[in-house]
Amino acid sequence: MTIISRVRRAVGRQLTTQSQLTLLLLLLSPLHRASAQEREGDAERRRQALLEQWDGGAPGVEPTSGVSFAKWLQATGGAQSASWRASVAVPGTQQWVSVGPRGFYGDNGFYGSLPQLDAGRIPALAFHPTDRFTIYAGTAAGGVWKSTNEGASWIPLTDTECSLVTGSITIDPVNPDIVYVGSGEVSEGTAGCGVLRSTNGGASWTTYGADVFTASAAQSWAIYSIVVDRATAGTTNATVVLASTLRGIMRSTNSGQTWTVVTPALTFSDLKQHPTDPNILYAARVGVAGSAFPPALWRSNDRGLTWGAVTTFPTDSVSRMEIAVSPARPGSVWMIAGRPDRQLGGIWRWDDATNSRSTLDAFGPRVTEPTGRLNFGGQSEYNLMIAVDPSDADLIYIGGVRAYRSIDGGVTFREMAERIHVDWHSVVVDPNDPRRVLAGNDGGVFLSRDKGSTWTSLNAGLITSLHYPGLSVHPTDPTGVLTGLQDNGTILTRNGIAQWNGVWGGDGAYTAIDPISPSTYYVSSQGGNLVRLNATTGASARLPIDTINDRRRAFIAPFILDPTRNTRLYFGGSRLQRTENQGSSWTAISPDLTRGTGTINAIAVSPTDSNAIFVGTNDGNVRYSRDYGATWLAPQTALPQRTVTDFAVHPTDPSRVVVTIGGSGGPHVYISRDGGANWSDITATLPDVTTQAVAWGPNGASLYVGNMYGVYVSTNEGGQWTRQQGLPTIRVTDLVYNARTNRLTAATYGRGIWAYDFNAPGVVLRGDVNGDGQVNAADAMMIQQAIMGVQLPSDVRLFPAADANCDGRMEVRDAVIVLKAAVGESTGTCVGTRR
Repeated sequence: MTIISRVRRAVGRQLTTQSQLTLLLLLLSPLHRASAQEREGDAERRRQALLEQWDGGAPGVEPTSGVSFAKWLQATGGAQSASWRASVAVPGTQQWVSVGPRGFYGDNGFYGSLPQLDAGRIPALAFHPTDRFTIYAGTAAGGVWKSTNEGASWIPLTDTECSLVTGSITIDPVNPDIVYVGSGEVSEGTAGCGVLRSTNGGASWTTYGADVFTASAAQSWAIYSIVVDRATAGTTNATVVLASTLRGIMRSTNSGQTWTVVTPALTFSDLKQHPTDPNILYAARVGVAGSAFPPALWRSNDRGLTWGAVTTFPTDSVSRMEIAVSPARPGSVWMIAGRPDRQLGGIWRWDDATNSRSTLDAFGPRVTEPTGRLNFGGQSEYNLMIAVDPSDADLIYIGGVRAYRSIDGGVTFREMAERIHVDWHSVVVDPNDPRRVLAGNDGGVFLSRDKGSTWTSLNAGLITSLHYPGLSVHPTDPTGVLTGLQDNGTILTRNGIAQWNGVWGGDGAYTAIDPISPSTYYVSSQGGNLVRLNATTGASARLPIDTINDRRRAFIAPFILDPTRNTRLYFGGSRLQRTENQGSSWTAISPDLTRGTGTINAIAVSPTDSNAIFVGTNDGNVRYSRDYGATWLAPQTALPQRTVTDFAVHPTDPSRVVVTIGGSGGPHVYISRDGGANWSDITATLPDVTTQAVAWGPNGASLYVGNMYGVYVSTNEGGQWTRQQGLPTIRVTDLVYNARTNRLTAATYGRGIWAYDFNAPGVVLRGDVNGDGQVNAADAMMIQQAIMGVQLPSDVRLFPAADANCDGRMEVRDAVIVLKAAVGESTGTCVGTRR
């Protein structure tokens, strides 16, 4: 069977010639052949690691960035809100621009969806009730997206809103221009800012309930699900709306404008309305050890005004529950639950008619299927879903790590979508055409048009990837980026190619590109598993970090290349380790630099003095060395005991260094002008939220920080800060400035990679890749080689000359256009012109 035949079979549909070429080049890439089948890290450990970054290490406290943002806008004046929205996109000005990925080819297809595209995590989905081509997708941290052509293309809807973290989406069934979005996502412990409501199909939004959905100044609750009452739907001021949250069921009688808690302050993880009787609603009560209220299915008979349990479960058997209803069997409720040990707890059906609960066969999902591609899972608190066909009550869809389907009412379950990404969060069945099933997982959005038998990726155009710190850039190619993703490994793009390809698996963590020999890459996955790759040969070597004398390491453990020597790297566990031979052997050069139980979270070396080394930990320590690691010193200034997130050493003065601090409730940015002994707070006008990234700009004349709201710049070393234009309201996790390309690159958690070019764009002859003043076959060959992954000479500047049709990307079609132009054929594009 040929490669293309395998691709067609996996995708389940015919591919265009261009798609075939693109996938063939990808599959033949040396680096992609080396891509590891490595599973992502534990979801709970990742959640705790993120909390350390966002809340400074306070265990179990949810980030309050959305609520803080809303309050910050209010506190800084009513005009601030309008100016904030205006700052996101100002045509004709120098600003940040998105560089993708617009979907990516992740790992080699064991945990990802190769040969189909993946994207970032999708917790919420909705079909339009009357327009089959319109779909809404709620992303984990990239906001709400809308497609009007069944997923062929997408537009972001909430870039300027108070939170881009989405937990639920519900469309008014009578007036589908009214859309409700529950902000926050419980599975990762990320809070929101209440309910967003649109009355014009997502063109604009109003936020309601920020005060009600906030338990205290320290905690804000995400929204699991929203139900719009069918009997009162269609209005903007009189519709009953209900929401399930971590602190009870909330009810609104005026279309979401105000909210009242109608249950005890308990966690309800799902909410559904009876398919034929709008007076009846059902809710899933989550179990908590020691609570007077056990896990249970609750029911309301008065449209959500009062509630009571109809069937209960032992506390040790249910810790999270999702529920489903179906018009094919009104009065029945299907329940799937996870146990406290995070395994599948069971699948049941409740029947109002008999006032009884039946256990469905859960044996199939418990065991490994014949494919050997994992089982239902062991992280049910993170990924859990269920849906029942609206016309056939025997057809049940469930998901955890993998997805399953029953066609006999739950007597048996069999794996489905085995070639689609793991970790399933959401599933909806089109009530108007039950053949269509829409699902969301850690790899994005997928659609089945045959009741789950085959699945198609809808991720082209979704810029929703979740990037960890540790971004690296190519030394001479401004478009070259190597970056790690949540549950999608490490991906790479180069030479202006729109396509991003996976080079390693797991949770992609810190990366580095050798500045002298840029075909050498360093990548890592969760827990500090470090690998050296050769982009030319595809060879890989795992690097032997010392785990015997240094067992503690962060979930996303930092490592860096010494900017003064390309064979020297530093890695942080609880001690700092160093290698002089590209990672073949390591030596610990420090004692435990933490407070005793923490891990190193940030490392920096001066680009002009390799003796100056700086280390920060997740338990609030800053330590520095002025003698190449022989001795380590503590600052004389007392710094906040919160997570240290990043350092930036001045490009010419090793005594000037900036540090950023996570969490909230205190300063976030400090500068030292004496090499680390004394520090001054330069937070100034920055908002009080986690600040995770810092970088000096050109010649060290400006300073940039990235926080939960975007990127801010100061031209007077922190005396005053200004938010930069072009970015959504997004968490920035890393900033890297490359002086050789004069570009600042930002990694975000939810909206991909962004770039800020300090140089004005130059005019080039489109198609003249080698710069000889002509457009000929040699140029087409160079484009083709670049797409195949061939390392071109460092002085070749492919982009934008290789963008022969001026669409902002370099693809296979550009090589074809250049070749046609070289032989005198008309192409109808900008090739051969100066732009």
